[in-house]
Amino acid sequence: MNEFDKERERFAKDHSIAEKQVLPYFRKALAANIAPVLKWVEDFGTDNVPVEKLIKEDVWILTYPQVYQIIGMKFAKNEYYWQRNNEGVKASAIEFLVDIWSGLLKDYALRYTYQIQRQLNDTTIDIITRALNNEAFLSMDRLGRVRLFVNDVKESMKNRSLTISRTEATTVSNLGKEIGARSWIDQNGGQGYKMWLGRVVGERETHLAENNTIIPIDDLYVLGGNDTCERPGDLSLKPANRINCRCSQSLMSQNRYNQLVKRGRIVNGKVI
Repeated sequence: MNEFDKERERFAKDHSIAEKQVLPYFRKALAANIAPVLKWVEDFGTDNVPVEKLIKEDVWILTYPQVYQIIGMKFAKNEYYWQRNNEGVKASAIEFLVDIWSGLLKDYALRYTYQIQRQLNDTTIDIITRALNNEAFLSMDRLGRVRLFVNDVKESMKNRSLTISRTEATTVSNLGKEIGARSWIDQNGGQGYKMWLGRVVGERETHLAENNTIIPIDDLYVLGGNDTCERPGDLSLKPANRINCRCSQSLMSQNRYNQLVKRGRIVNGKVI
């Protein structure tokens, strides 16, 4: 197993932990998101439910900054230490960087939330609308319809929270990891590189094709010929390339990149 396979393994383990850590936050947010709708249905039934007016749209602005601080900070600090140790430099205290990381993550989380909350709320509305149009309602009385609707929506949101947690754990983990790496790389001239690290097992074709591709740190990956992103889990990706992604990237200084070139391990833009 080479150093990059070990890094894949390390990220997979850390990502699994992060996914479990963020799950309660997203379950709580989704429960608050739909609570007014469930209350309405229980009081007035399943007819003419004003779904768009009822869902609580601002739950995400409270959730994402918490998730980014908890997970992003952990990955940023771990990556910074790993970068230094990997190049044979003893890691010193880095408390002076914590405020910088904290500010970067908070700022990104807020901007990210404003971008994604409409998509999240639209999906909630769609799930609820489909549940309200369930054909099984036709043979039920009012109480039966209410029970079926509430059960359907709660089950859908439970499954959805798992998807959101896995997806967002990838997004925030990779962002934190990159912030930590850049903090080290910037201290060494600011020139760095990044390499796509896919799961390999169970990986979608577009990610498999990008696997082991190495590019300058400020360049964009290209998936499937036309889907560009800064890192795995990036919001700019199409849903097919983002949802449930568990890929990562290996980040490195110019020094490490030069070592790979010297050893003949970079061939046609990929690390072998």
